Formats: sequence, structure tokens, C-alpha cells
Amino acid sequence: MIFCDFYLPSYKSGGGMWTIVNLVDSFCDRYDFFVVTRNYDSKGDRQKYTSVNTDEWNRTGNAEVFYFSKSNLTHGKFAELVNEIKPDAFFLNSAFAAPVIKFLSARRKKMFADKPVILATCGEFSAGALANKTLKKKLFLRYAKTIGLYEKVIWKASSEIEKSEIQNVIGGESEILIAPDLTPRRILPEYDFSWKPPKRENAAKFVFLSRIVRKKNIKFFLECLREINAGEIEFEILGPAEDADYWRECESVIEKMPPNVKIKVSGAFPYETALRKMSENHFFVLPTLSENFGYVCLEALAAGCPLLLSDQTVWNEIEKKNAGWEIALDQRAQWISRIEKCLAMNQNEYRKMAVAARQYSLEWLAQSELKNATALILERALGNSQKFAATES
Repeated sequence: MIFCDFYLPSYKSGGGMWTIVNLVDSFCDRYDFFVVTRNYDSKGDRQKYTSVNTDEWNRTGNAEVFYFSKSNLTHGKFAELVNEIKPDAFFLNSAFAAPVIKFLSARRKKMFADKPVILATCGEFSAGALANKTLKKKLFLRYAKTIGLYEKVIWKASSEIEKSEIQNVIGGESEILIAPDLTPRRILPEYDFSWKPPKRENAAKFVFLSRIVRKKNIKFFLECLREINAGEIEFEILGPAEDADYWRECESVIEKMPPNVKIKVSGAFPYETALRKMSENHFFVLPTLSENFGYVCLEALAAGCPLLLSDQTVWNEIEKKNAGWEIALDQRAQWISRIEKCLAMNQNEYRKMAVAARQYSLEWLAQSELKNATALILERALGNSQKFAATES
């Protein structure tokens, strides 16, 4: 049984949702999944879904999904659902999401039988993530530790770095297992290089696809573009403006762009449409302050887009693969230099990078060990479930 903020048919809520979708799709032949989630798309789009039924179970993809209304975000309702399904284990996607906290509070109150709990923090304990709403998060974590909210949780980290982040926040005695975030089986299987626009010297098309929030740091890239006065630059921004205040800051930078830089604000699109639109650009940009995995980076590679990334992601082999660049955020001059390098490329040079980017995505998707690592965590929890059952009997 899974508790999370958002699930399909959402397409605006970001990569965290795809962690769950890919988990379900990868193991639906082995386990039955029951997902408890909100009845709207994202924090920036709270319009109630019309394609599913609220406050009842729906078959969505490979899972049974309960889309709760605001009035049912309660300990009592969640305990009722758990007692109805009687799952063998739980998977929680976030340490801070309201559905997760409600579930953990109901568990602490012993409102249902105790079963093993896996909790994936999705990068929430990184320094960059904790820097946003710092005081509120610190106070909550202190409270959670005091009352034992996370007691007996099996923590899922996506990397050694995230394991260290969890240890720093929760403590070294916690059980933390590592499994890289699961990917879909295929991304843009019909992709062809002919989808890419021609690459002329001194002209380039950049694209950003993500939620527009401060953590994604798109304003930084806009400020870099503002300093380039030669060449033809197009920058397409795809994704919902979830943080209105931050987007206004971005707009103030856009208003001062030199005439050679054209900004196209396209908004949010359904998943496949967004990926196809991304493929119609040359380079993908993500100057993020913090990223647990960055599904969109893998999607951009699959769309034949070499990456311009900050050094706050797991994609630290892209230069070795000739699939992009990883640049520290305090090296603004290097960012500008890379943008100018992208501008200067001719078609032949660009084609080599685009082909390498696509190939890297295929190599990543083919890694069987990614699924095996997650399987071990699920089996660990379900093995524990037998111990719980024996104890209860």
C-alpha cells in the first residue's frame, strides 16, 4: 500500500510521482499495489480530476488507486483504508507530504496492525531541499524525532549521497537501503534524429521542462542568457509555474533580454506531448539547486538533447559520455562559456552529441541492476512482514 501526494493521471507534479508509477509498473506482475493519493494534479493545479472517481477505489494503470478529497485527509479515513486492504507492507513517497504524515500519525496511534514501512525521501533531506522553508522543516523534524514518528522505518536512498543525507538528519542507527530510482522500460521508443531541428552555427535552441519553482533555479540560466549579445538563442520553457512569486522574478529578467535572445513560455503539456516538444530543441537545461535523481534529465537524453546541468544531480558522467556538461553554480563564467559553445556548434558536431545523448539514455534504461536493488528492498520489507505476523499471532 502506497501513500503519496500525486499519482496518474497527474502530469504536472514532477519526478517524485514517476518514482511510484515506475515502481508499480516494474513489480505489478509480482505484487498487488494500492495507492492512496490526492484527487488533483499538483500543488499548482488543484482542480479535481474528472477522469477518475473521488473517495473510492479506481483501477488506474497497474494499481488500485484511492483519490481522496480534502475532507478525507484524516487519520481515521486512512486507518479505515488500511484495515480494508490489510496490506503486507507500506511504501511512503516523501517524509514531509501530508498523506504520509497522516498515515504515520495513525500508525503511531495504533489505529491498524503494524506492518513494515519503506520511506523514500526523494531528495528532501539534501542541503538544497532543506534550505527551502528551513525553519518549518527543522521544527517538524525535531517534533517527529521526539514523538518517534519515523520509528522502525526502512529508509530508501537512491544513492550513497542520499544515504549520508538521511543519516545526517535521522541518525546513524537508522536502517537505510540504497536503490536507484526506477525508470520506465522505454522513453520515446519511436525517436529519430530527424525530429531534431537543423543546427546552424551561431544559433541554438535550449529547453527547460520542469515545475517552475525556486529549487529548479531557472532564473539563474535566464540571467546567464541576458549576458550573451551575439548569436541567435531560443529558450523554450515547458512546465507549470507552480511558484507564482518566483515566476514573477523570472519574468523581470526576461523583460531585460537582449534582442538576440527569444524566450518562449509554453506551459505544461501531457507527458508524451512534452517529451516530443523537448525533442524539437537542441539542448536541455537544468541549473537545479538540488535533485534526487532528475527523471527529466533521462527524458531529455532520450529526446536527443545534450544536458547543461548544475553539479547537484546524479548525472555526473555526461561529459565522459559526450552527452552534456555538469557545471557548478558558482562558476557563472563557465555556464556562459558552455552556452557560447552550444551556439558555435555546426550540424555535424551537434549530431555527434545528440546521438551520444540518446545512446546514454538507452544504456541507462537497460540496467537490470536498478530493478534488482529495489526488489531487495521490497523483499526485505515483506520478509519483515512475516516476522510482524508471527509476533502478532
